Amino acid sequence: MVDSAGHSKNPSAAKKAQKMTPMLEQYQRIKSQYGDAILFYRMGDFYEMFFDDALEAAPLLEVQLTARDKNAENPIPMCGIPHHAAQNYIQKLLSHGKKIAICEQLESPTAGKGVVKRDVIRVVTPALVGDPEIVTEESRHLLVALNETKDNSVEACVLDLFSGDVLLGETQDLRRLEDTLLQWEPKEFLIVSDFANRPWFSKIRQRFSSAAFTERTAYFEEGAYHAVVRYIEETQKVSRLDYLKPPVPLFSATGVALDNTTLATLEVFKTSKGSWEGPTIFNVVNFTQTPMGRRLLKEWLAVPLVDKAAIEARFDTVGIFLGESQKSAVLGAELRYVRDLERLTSKAALNLALPRDIVAIREILKRIPTIKEALADIRAPLASEIHEKLNPLGALTQKLEQALLDESPTSIRDGGIFRDSYSEEIRELRSLAHDAKSTIAGMEKREKEATSIPSLKIKFNKVFGYTIEVTKTHLGRVPAHYIRKQTISTGERYVTEELKDFEQKVLSAETKLKTIEESLFLELRKEIAESAASLLENAHQLATLDVLLGFATAAKVHDWTRPTLHEAWDLKIEDGRHPVVETLLEKGKFVPNSVEFDDSARTLILTGPNMSGKSTIMRQIALISLLAQAGCFVPVKRAALPLVDAIYTRIGSSDDLAGGRSTFMVEMTEMARILRQATAKSLILVDEIGRGTSTYDGLSLAWSLIEFMHNEVRAKTLFATHFHEVTSLEQHAPGIKNMNVLVEKWEGEIIFLHKLAPGICNRSYGIEVAALANLPQPVLVRAREILGHLESQSQRNTRNRSHALQRLQNQMTFFE
Repeated sequence: MVDSAGHSKNPSAAKKAQKMTPMLEQYQRIKSQYGDAILFYRMGDFYEMFFDDALEAAPLLEVQLTARDKNAENPIPMCGIPHHAAQNYIQKLLSHGKKIAICEQLESPTAGKGVVKRDVIRVVTPALVGDPEIVTEESRHLLVALNETKDNSVEACVLDLFSGDVLLGETQDLRRLEDTLLQWEPKEFLIVSDFANRPWFSKIRQRFSSAAFTERTAYFEEGAYHAVVRYIEETQKVSRLDYLKPPVPLFSATGVALDNTTLATLEVFKTSKGSWEGPTIFNVVNFTQTPMGRRLLKEWLAVPLVDKAAIEARFDTVGIFLGESQKSAVLGAELRYVRDLERLTSKAALNLALPRDIVAIREILKRIPTIKEALADIRAPLASEIHEKLNPLGALTQKLEQALLDESPTSIRDGGIFRDSYSEEIRELRSLAHDAKSTIAGMEKREKEATSIPSLKIKFNKVFGYTIEVTKTHLGRVPAHYIRKQTISTGERYVTEELKDFEQKVLSAETKLKTIEESLFLELRKEIAESAASLLENAHQLATLDVLLGFATAAKVHDWTRPTLHEAWDLKIEDGRHPVVETLLEKGKFVPNSVEFDDSARTLILTGPNMSGKSTIMRQIALISLLAQAGCFVPVKRAALPLVDAIYTRIGSSDDLAGGRSTFMVEMTEMARILRQATAKSLILVDEIGRGTSTYDGLSLAWSLIEFMHNEVRAKTLFATHFHEVTSLEQHAPGIKNMNVLVEKWEGEIIFLHKLAPGICNRSYGIEVAALANLPQPVLVRAREILGHLESQSQRNTRNRSHALQRLQNQMTFFE
């Protein structure tokens, strides 16, 4: 039974009912080894898919589903794609979480009798894409292996195949595991088969629903790291993984804790609409010139340092680059031409590098001596370290320079890879192939003279090879030793024994030349792979240099200042600015603000109308701390900053409809997490807690939260609210201070001053803000009438509420 496209509705029936040809038997044998992947089976210039793979892949690839032997009782479903466009189709399947087993022809179809020898050369998975050309330079496709340990901890191993980076750790804190993995955004999870029954794994699977999940139970006998190594060996078909770096701790205390909520709220990498493009911290500070630098910058912003000496080392280097403008320009000019050494090296280590990739590695290595020379006299710790660790690999660079042509082909098998001087055999064979044209011209001239046929031509045809063309007019002059090859419309084509011998010699030379070049290239690529560790170290040092130069450029362009760091608790920012908002305004239009946390102001309660700039001020305090601990100068006049261990934010409203959580529930869940995890060294920003419930519920929760954070957590806390009643806490709790964003009212309208000052803003100016939004006038008039009525009622209840609050405050004071 077939459908409208002519293929069997039951692929299994097609396999059983139709006699399998030797080719299809080979296909099924190979496919049986890669059951969880779609098999790209090479046939000439196409990758073909059959049976279930064809049914699954055709709609995803948007290609025509057809059938093999359509007239049979059970036609075999099939579809195909051109091999030269495979990358585009692989990307489509990867976006759907699929794996692709690439099955190549391992011999020429003319090499022998029977079915062409084929085998899978690698398996492409969502995390192990193999070839970096498939993904953007800035993105990371990460694999995470998850394992259970005997003490009920979860072991996680994170791998970046392109960089060779490996992170390994274990934890019993599921939320910490989720937050850590959310920063990495893994593309694929490697798991044990029976994890489906684990409650902790169900949460992971739900949280990372867009990732692919691969089961390999036997791989985990020696833990998550060994499972990753075995999976790479299986899919990438490599036996040497020397370029993988030693595992580093995954759950490290060496960085500021920034959970996914904080990164999103502060728009560090993505805008509030979820876009990578637009006004974000990353885009404002990004002046890097290499793909490695851009990826490293993301790491530095995602995990700022908590080690003062390490941060100061970055500051020192950025400051010197600012002062050494000439040398910085030289370094920047060199980096402008540095391609992605990290990924080029991984391609070589994975046996995927093409001639042009090795040429690119050579060109990068040739720039290292100039970079080292420019760094030699720069007296900064990190500059000296980069200078010391950069390795020009002189012998390898010289060999690549002597070996490779400047313009290299995209294929290994097309020849044209090596210079003539690299090999005497290459020179001779290439000379023979290149001299064919002049030899043929001489032969043609000699034949014209011998036969007296002026129009005689010797031409090359891909089907018939070299032939002598004679027009009909001169056929009577054709010598007897000419052998007729083909009749054409204008005459005849002939060959001679001499011409056949020459053709054989030329074609043999070209074939031999390509074979020799391919063999030499594979040897050269192997040598590159053996130097992978040194090349990856160079990539890291160049990336570090790129980020530090970028920080210096950002400081110069945006007029940012080096802050002072200290180990104490207090924080003082003088004339701080929001690093992103400032860039969106005309120069000098942004209103700077100062803020201070000390013993007298450990908790700041911030009031002010909507649109006054409360959220901007809150965010800029957090962003100044984040940038500083990443090693970047900051938008302030002056700043004395403590080392914070975490930044927590609860700003703005959001819900989780898919998870069945309202905005209020999301608020409470996030606040619960903050109260459990924050320490006295943390920075906490909270805005508008309690709006999703009744006024008294919200006020009670806001009040209680402020008390707990102030008395128990004791972190630097900025709490913005419209519950003005909580401002009375300043009178009864030492260390709580009221701040407000100033506004002025002029002729019935409000003017936002965007200026932070001590004190209380006891009005929300909601109706005035609504007027700015152009609500219809009748709505505004009626709102003012209702407001007047409610305010008069409120005045009658003020005495009772004041007494209640006084009792509450006295009780709080008593318990203190």
